[in-house]
Amino acid sequence: MLSMTGFGRSSVDVAGAGVRIQVEIHSVNRKTLDIQISAPREWSGHEAIFSEWIGGAFQRGRVNVQVVVELAKDSSDSLAMNTEAMALTLNDLKAFAQAQGFDFTPDSSLVLDLARSVKDKSSLPSWKELKESLQEAFNAALTDISAMRLQEGAALADDLRERIAELEVFRKQIEKNASGSTKRYRNALLERLKQLELELDVSDERVLKEVAIYADRSDISEETTRLRSHFEQFLGFLSADEATGRKMDFLCQEIHREFNTTGSKSNDIEITRLVIEGKNALERIREQVQNIE
Repeated sequence: MLSMTGFGRSSVDVAGAGVRIQVEIHSVNRKTLDIQISAPREWSGHEAIFSEWIGGAFQRGRVNVQVVVELAKDSSDSLAMNTEAMALTLNDLKAFAQAQGFDFTPDSSLVLDLARSVKDKSSLPSWKELKESLQEAFNAALTDISAMRLQEGAALADDLRERIAELEVFRKQIEKNASGSTKRYRNALLERLKQLELELDVSDERVLKEVAIYADRSDISEETTRLRSHFEQFLGFLSADEATGRKMDFLCQEIHREFNTTGSKSNDIEITRLVIEGKNALERIREQVQNIE
């Protein structure tokens, strides 16, 4: 099981081109698949192939990819500066400062930042020339983020198994209390009749009819059976080899519906308490499911 949250990073040195490729991928939960790719602005036409490399690893979620290409540290061009562009930019900044009415005094820090921002990138290779190395960097970053998503997914699965086991305890307690609810209702009914000085035998037809109506109206055996089935399906999804986050989200809705029906059918105070506890526990499950692919 995979979490939708993860981070992966990789870097590949391309000796022949004198550059280093860095790829960072981070993902968060989202109902649909949304891939955002940031790459050098000098490149064009790369979106389709990059998305193809990324898309196969994700079923849904918001995936942000950043591709950075820079001169390798040992490259002879590592100190190359576009002095003409730097001079033009400084003049523009000076003119802007004068127009705004404040002093403009460049320092070494500004010059260094400016040199980095306007560095001559005319020698940056086309992404097509770096395609093999780019795919290598993408695959390494995907391997990194997949390992993190698997680790978090395993932790989520363990937590959800414990929470489903807690819901099963509530379900069994509800069944146990429901099994004696008709008898308790009959005894309470006879006690109230006795207090009203209406002595009726337990075998009186009117008493039997009232008890039968109550038993039919308050029968929750179907709801508890469906709850058990939903829990079993949920546990099966936790061990599946496919993305099951949406299915688990749907099951959470169905489980909530069965708890609601159980609560509305029964007037047993203990069952009502168990239903409330179950719905609170289910809400915590639903929050966790939102992070599962």
